[in-house]
Amino acid sequence: MAAKEDLHAQPGDNEILCEILRISPTSNLNDKRIGARNLKALALKDSTKVADAGAISLLVALLSADTPSDIQKDVLGALGHLALNNHDNQGKVAAAGAIPPLVALLSAGTPPLVQEEAANTLATLVANHPSNQRTVASAGAISLLVALLATSTQPNMQATVLHAVANLMQYNADNRGNVASSGAIPPLVALLSASTPAHVQEQAASALANLVKNHPGNQGSVTSAGAIPPLVTLLSASTPAHVQKQAAGALANLVANNPDNQGKVVSAGAIPSLVALLSVSTPVHVQEKAASMLLHLVYDNPANKVKAASAGAIPPLVALLSASTPAHVQHKATCALRNLVANHPDNQGKVASAGAIPPLVELLTASASARTQDHAVQVLSLLLLNNPENQEKVASAGNQGSVASAGAIPPLVTLLSAGTPAHVQKQAAGALGNIVTNNPDNQGKVVSAGAIPPLVALLSVSTPVHVQEKAASVLLHLVYNNPDNQGKVVSACAIPPLVALLSVSTPVHVQEKAASVLLHLVYNNPANQGKVASAGAIPPLVALVSASASALMQDRVVKVLSLLLLNVPENQEKVASAGTPADVKFWAVLALSFLAVNNHDNQGKVASAGAIPPMLALLSIEVSLGFQETVMESLMQIAACSTHNRKIMAAADAITPLVGLITNTSMRASVCWTASLIATTLLSDPQVRVMFTSAKLFLPLITLLRVNYPEQALVGAASALSHIASVSPSIRRELAVAGIIPLLLAVRAAKSYAPQVQEKLDKLHVALQDVCSCQCCVSKNKRAKGPSPHVGSSASVLGHCGATTSVVEPVDSDKLMQELLEEEEKEKAVKETKANAKKEKKQRQKEKKKGKSKEEQPAADQVDVLQIVINIEVFAKVELVMNCYTELTYCGSVVVTASFSPKNDVFL
Repeated sequence: MAAKEDLHAQPGDNEILCEILRISPTSNLNDKRIGARNLKALALKDSTKVADAGAISLLVALLSADTPSDIQKDVLGALGHLALNNHDNQGKVAAAGAIPPLVALLSAGTPPLVQEEAANTLATLVANHPSNQRTVASAGAISLLVALLATSTQPNMQATVLHAVANLMQYNADNRGNVASSGAIPPLVALLSASTPAHVQEQAASALANLVKNHPGNQGSVTSAGAIPPLVTLLSASTPAHVQKQAAGALANLVANNPDNQGKVVSAGAIPSLVALLSVSTPVHVQEKAASMLLHLVYDNPANKVKAASAGAIPPLVALLSASTPAHVQHKATCALRNLVANHPDNQGKVASAGAIPPLVELLTASASARTQDHAVQVLSLLLLNNPENQEKVASAGNQGSVASAGAIPPLVTLLSAGTPAHVQKQAAGALGNIVTNNPDNQGKVVSAGAIPPLVALLSVSTPVHVQEKAASVLLHLVYNNPDNQGKVVSACAIPPLVALLSVSTPVHVQEKAASVLLHLVYNNPANQGKVASAGAIPPLVALVSASASALMQDRVVKVLSLLLLNVPENQEKVASAGTPADVKFWAVLALSFLAVNNHDNQGKVASAGAIPPMLALLSIEVSLGFQETVMESLMQIAACSTHNRKIMAAADAITPLVGLITNTSMRASVCWTASLIATTLLSDPQVRVMFTSAKLFLPLITLLRVNYPEQALVGAASALSHIASVSPSIRRELAVAGIIPLLLAVRAAKSYAPQVQEKLDKLHVALQDVCSCQCCVSKNKRAKGPSPHVGSSASVLGHCGATTSVVEPVDSDKLMQELLEEEEKEKAVKETKANAKKEKKQRQKEKKKGKSKEEQPAADQVDVLQIVINIEVFAKVELVMNCYTELTYCGSVVVTASFSPKNDVFL
């Protein structure tokens, strides 16, 4: 025992100096031999003290070619002990010039024992030291080591050389390539065979693990060389644990991000052996490598996930989460579970059923490492996501309930604090988001645990964007349809940072979340509307509307927000037909809309901020119906707000896209109706009316008055034309000249419509009554004189397709403007005169009807004859629905018979 104690006793300074003197250049060979041997032993006891005493440079000097090989061997041993697990000494040995003579001792002329010791010293010198790895490789060591590997048959030599080769490739991709190109792969694979001693197999597997790590080229070469079957064989229960560990490590690196190798390893039968290595009876370092191999094997590989679960991998992995398991093993186990449950509902259920939730929650405590917490949170989050079966169990201890009842919420909230690494904050926020999704009870628990203040703090500009997005997402779930939580979020000062996230410098996916939270805060909440507007939200929202959507923005669909909106009765009509919103513009415009609804001040701010032109531009492109309705709802209130807003809309040419919506026959009736209301509001301005009639923007509306058009098109067109016709006689005359009267009468007489449609058509007919009477007189005079010689050169021609070709003389805008102004000035005085004239007209019509002769009455079989006012000179062609001769009755007094030839498209 005394000798053993002396062996491990710390060397004294005098003892070290004495041995150093023995190896000085003036000493004889025998002293040098004794000194090198003793320094080798002393360096094993205290390498730092020996190095500090100045031994390194003297030892390196003894590596020269004229030193006897037995002394060289002890010197190499001493240098190896000095460099072993001592980063400073590794650098000192290299700086003393040891690397070139060490590499030289690997050459063929050196005695084998010295070669072996030189390889061992190089292995310790380059271990975990990238700089030395580069220097040794540059000195030509790789080719010499590979040559020794190919020629040596001594197991100890093979193991030592393999160890040096493995360490050279630890952190150096160039060295991995150089080792492969030097021909090392075939001898490495050959040394995996069953006839090879276990310690050589261990080093060969270790070298292969480093050779293929993050190197796709070497992965393919090693697989092609046949390495997978012998490596899988080394996983068997009969293999020593230290060999199993290295074999599992090599296989893990072979299958990492390599689907082909994943399939080949599974086909070789690796999974059962791998699952066996996860058992509690296996040494922890083997368990770690087995879990590492499994996490790579199932990553993004649905088939392997099924096979691993079927082989029973989940229970032992869950067992490795226990507090008694070393942290590094827990880490690998959580990673493997994360990959097993990702996008795999069946495995999510199996992991939850295996009792994973309590130990995962335990890992969220402060005692676990940050990376273990990160992966534990990820597993918990995935257990709650995209798993309908588990979501159905929420009421009866399903995953969400289990996680909450297991006490996960408080530690998850704690992980949101400022001292937690950002990647852990992100995962904690993501898990909380999944816990509260569609679960009011958990939402209350999360709020009670104090989550809102740290979530709001994570919205700040100093927080990484991926954390901001997760925090905003949780807040979105908490404020949805929950006035109490909305008040708490606002009280926590969330509005300013949410508004700041709307800036153009913020990534679009974060903008989407921020705009959505603001949307729910301002919905039906005038107080919050004022706060959001006061926080400066309108300009950035306008900028979002104005910005062109990127491809990423179009592809990134906020599905959860769509579902949440569908659950709001007030928004159901808007969103049900819209499907999934296309991009962040939906949320920005919707937020602007709610800011403007029933809020006079915000309506003016939205208009003044320049929101109207981009809103109008969005009406002209293909977007969802819900989007269009939202934009138009906002525009309608902005237009009704003030004359100033209407002038802004008129200057932005609002009429054109509105008419486009009204004339779109595939559009819903509500869209056409809202567009016609906005157009009517704008037409209350004389300047807009002049522009409208000058540009003949009513012509597309007239073409919609056709029997075969959808009823919603008729409703929208008739409503808009009714409002337009009621503005002034000048516009009614324009409508008459454009051919509205015969088409309107034809549509009304063609068939029976729904009450709403019939009401709009009747209203339009009443609005056009004065021009109808005027045109009747013109037509009567023309018929008395005979057919006009100008038939065929009409002022407005309506063809079969409904297209209109106008040849009416251009309208003088200044003159029309003057007429309109004069009409408005005289409007009050004319009202009474018109009323009296109307009474007299009705009386005359009544008397005229009573005094009609019997011959002038239509026959009984002519009751359904189409009655239409036709000005032969003005309307050369009218498309009728009949294909036969039609009797046309003029105002019930003059019967005009005309034949219509569909072939020639003319009246005869």
